[in-house]
This record gives sequence, C-alpha cells and structure tokens, in this order.
Amino acid sequence: MRCIAIAAVTIDGKIALDSGHFSDWTSPEDKDFLHEMLDKSDVVVVGNNTYKTAIEPLSKRNCIVFTSSVAELERKSDKLLFANPATVDVKTLLKEYKTVAILGGMKTYTYFLQHDLLDELYLTIEPVIFGRGLNLFETAENVNARFKLESTKELNKNGTLLLHYIK
Repeated sequence: MRCIAIAAVTIDGKIALDSGHFSDWTSPEDKDFLHEMLDKSDVVVVGNNTYKTAIEPLSKRNCIVFTSSVAELERKSDKLLFANPATVDVKTLLKEYKTVAILGGMKTYTYFLQHDLLDELYLTIEPVIFGRGLNLFETAENVNARFKLESTKELNKNGTLLLHYIK
C-alpha cells in the first residue's frame, strides 16, 4: 500500500478559505494532474466536508469518506464507504489497495501525517493568496516527518508549481 497526498495550496499555504470551499481556484493544469493521479489510484480517501463539496466528481471513483457520523464502517454503495478513523483500524482497511490517494481536507491530511501513513506528497502551489483559511496540516502534537524533494515542475506560465516529495 502506498498513500499519496495530493493537495493544492496558495502561496500563503492555505488549502481552502473554509471547510465548505470548493477548489475552483486551482489552475486547469492542476486539475489535469489531479485527474491523472486519481486515474492511477485504487481508492480516494477524503474527509466528510471535502466529500460534500465534491460529491459529483468523487461519485465515479472508489471512495472512502472519513467521518465521525458513523460508528465504524458504513457501506453506502459499491464505490462508497464511510469510515470513522477513531474506531476503525485504517491501516487494515487500506491494506487491500495498492495506491491510496488522499485528497483532504485538513483533518484527513493531518490524520495520515500523525499516523505515519504518508509515503508521498504532491503539492501544487498556485500563485494565489487567501490571507486566511485552512492549513494543509494542523495538529497540536509535535510531528517530525521528513520528506525529500523528488521533483519540481512548472505547470503553466502563471507560475503554478508542482512539487513531489517522498518519505
């Protein structure tokens, strides 16, 4: 199993203005890259708020939604599973998948970081500033995760950058 976080951030490090903010602020090139990565993934893991903002595009994919609204696991359809990460062994749940794409939001990214489940991180940096909003990771705990920059790529002439980090 390989867990790959895929995120777009502003140059001030925000992934969204708030939990209901749809990622319509990212470039077409970022969206192309995202779809390419999702096509290579066996399952997508998202938080409940991220799922709610992107139900339509996520409905076509094998998806696990992290939520506290279920006791443990609740199968919603053949492609959709709700899981409570506080009561489910996430490592065991994901073992059947080769490539796991983590799409956020902040709590989901943080969960994978805190539980040492992130193997790779693709970070698109968009030349946008929100000035406020949600961070990629947010935890009160000390996390000392080290990643190595594997590659950089300029996605467009506006200065959108794609960074690839590996553990």
